[in-house]
Amino acid sequence: MRTPSPYTEFGIKGLGEGGAVGPPAAIVSAVNDALRPLHAEVHDLPLTPERFLPPSMPAQGARRMGERR
Repeated sequence: MRTPSPYTEFGIKGLGEGGAVGPPAAIVSAVNDALRPLHAEVHDLPLTPERFLPPSMPAQGARRMGERR
């Protein structure tokens, strides 16, 4: 290591934080690609059906969480 950090005991620098930045954006892009035929788009996290499906659009064959048949 050429320039150790003066703020940690062994001069270690953080390295793993950068990997947590890209996945949410990639997931939103994938969801938007899948929703393009429905003319729906989502820009906010967390991704929930209520954020991008119109209330009048019933889920076909889907059940609400905890609901039994």
